[in-house]
Amino acid sequence: MAVARSGPFWRRTFVLLLIALTASYINYARREFPHGGSRYGLAYGIGGSALILLLAFFGIRKRWYRSRFGTLEQWLQSHIYLGVLALVVLVFHTGMRFHDRIAVTTFVLVVIVVVSGIFGAILYVTLPRMLTEVESNLTVDEISEQLNQLARSMARIASGRSAAFQRIYDELLRQSMPRGLAGWRLLLSVGSARRKQQETSDWARLLGLVPIDEQEELRQMLVVSRQRKELLLRLVYRQRYKNALEAWLYVHVPFTIALIVFAVVHVAAVFYYGRVW
Repeated sequence: MAVARSGPFWRRTFVLLLIALTASYINYARREFPHGGSRYGLAYGIGGSALILLLAFFGIRKRWYRSRFGTLEQWLQSHIYLGVLALVVLVFHTGMRFHDRIAVTTFVLVVIVVVSGIFGAILYVTLPRMLTEVESNLTVDEISEQLNQLARSMARIASGRSAAFQRIYDELLRQSMPRGLAGWRLLLSVGSARRKQQETSDWARLLGLVPIDEQEELRQMLVVSRQRKELLLRLVYRQRYKNALEAWLYVHVPFTIALIVFAVVHVAAVFYYGRVW
């Protein structure tokens, strides 16, 4: 896998930089009162700002297809680890003291951006594996056509049957429609054997509701209904997973833009007032 090539390198780099930064902060805190306006505090602030700008460049690099300045996978790995490191650097920049409103708002935005980025990284690791379980070579239109064909097959089987058969047919159509959160349930799905056992008992109950001469046809319709429900759920699962892979960006990107704006305002305030405590 591509992740395995640069992942260990950036993990080691992150650990080494974290140790070096922590040692420098401990030494700094022992020698003087730590705050954002000190010599070390300003150095941490400049380093954190540089990391923020570098991390923001990742959005440009993803769409810069002709660039040979590092692979996209290398940029992704650096984006994850340097993002966490930027949060640590900015904590050291504050000296664990939060007074200025602009600075506090900027720091809160950093936390939101980093946490949402970590959440997105987790999604990119877990969801594609789940997506392959429900992915198919069929397009959405082709799956829709298959669903319609299965529904027509159920209608043909139910045609001319007893009132009890018709009620079961109507109920199966309603049950085949997934509920509002059905697409998310695969994330927590367990007990498939238990569901199959419950389905078997439900089939036995339904077969007892129709005349004996219609039971074979009902079995056929139950099989078709199960195929239709599984296909429909597969389609819903696939769309939910794809949406989840993009949904976190609606938090990460806007807050990143807000972070850059507040960071610029914070730096401008430092130069205007001389020092921000």
